[in-house]
Amino acid sequence: MVSLGPLTIRIDLLLFMGTLLILYIGLKWFGLSNKQRDAILGTWFTGFLVWKASAILIGLLSTGDFRLALFATGGIWSLLIAASVVTWLVYLLSPNLRGYWVFTALTIWLAVTVAIPTYGAFLSFPSQPVHLWSAGLILFLIGLTWRWIHHPTFGAICWTAVGAFGIWLMKSYAIGTPSWWWLLLWGGLFGLALYVSKPSRKVIQWAAGIAVIFAVINAVLPQDTGSVAQQTETSTGLNIGQTPPPFELQRTDGSTVSLESLRGQRVVVNFWASWCPPCQAEMPDMANFAQDREDVTIVAINTTTSERQPDDAKAFVSPYEDDFLVVYDVDGTVGDAYRIQVMPTTYVLDETGVIIAKQFGAIDRSWLNLHLN
Repeated sequence: MVSLGPLTIRIDLLLFMGTLLILYIGLKWFGLSNKQRDAILGTWFTGFLVWKASAILIGLLSTGDFRLALFATGGIWSLLIAASVVTWLVYLLSPNLRGYWVFTALTIWLAVTVAIPTYGAFLSFPSQPVHLWSAGLILFLIGLTWRWIHHPTFGAICWTAVGAFGIWLMKSYAIGTPSWWWLLLWGGLFGLALYVSKPSRKVIQWAAGIAVIFAVINAVLPQDTGSVAQQTETSTGLNIGQTPPPFELQRTDGSTVSLESLRGQRVVVNFWASWCPPCQAEMPDMANFAQDREDVTIVAINTTTSERQPDDAKAFVSPYEDDFLVVYDVDGTVGDAYRIQVMPTTYVLDETGVIIAKQFGAIDRSWLNLHLN
């Protein structure tokens, strides 16, 4: 997120819009007409509108407040709805434009991947910036796409999807553990690509050889390099795979809560302010989640130095005092240590106190379930 006064903007969405503009200008160099460029990039813009509209609708159904619903993310359901609409629009595209659409998809993904650091264990190189490894593989995929961009075939598109999905799975493996059904989905896509393209025996032999090599490499690696969650030695910092700065803060009743005392539990650390609309939007979902999940402790840190009146914060959060631990960063030292520039900001810690997820901007129940199941 970036802050413009009281307004906060998600960096990934800003990059998305900026890349669309660059692509609209750049596709003209390919000799595409304005109508063709509109058809290709219109799929993305329509998908964005569908994503936001469905997120607002889901937020409205859950909160009953339109103002708060404007800040809802919609979770996985909004993403699935938007992806379905984009897929349908791509199907309607002229076949000779689908290669250009794949190129735009990879370019948007590359822009977001390069700009947003992700840390984790990648093969035998623990704590490497995984986003750079991913960006290199995406560039390689763009190079392959360039060869058939003017004459796309269903087989070429399938294999590109297999490669892209594979990169995403490797990134997921580096920072955590991919869901088994994602692996099944990738396997189904791989089978479809094989069926459509009917590769020669030589290609199959090469593919099998590469798979065996990766399997051997994975088998001989130490067990603690598979994912961030398995690493035993971590540094202090605010990136995924690191241990955040410790703190000890007072609750409303005067008792204190320290981060160290919560070691052994999964913890959600959330920075909020009473004047912040996204904070207001996420509080009910956080409370409902906390009521159902006794295995997770939520620490809601009020950035008291940003409040006009500290009593405003206490009045706002009083309905949630029984659901999670509300503490007050009265002098701003914890907010400075966590470099809080955007509210809300949320960190998820595992039982060892290591950051396994973070979010700049509002969260909801689906986001919490995704990172704490």
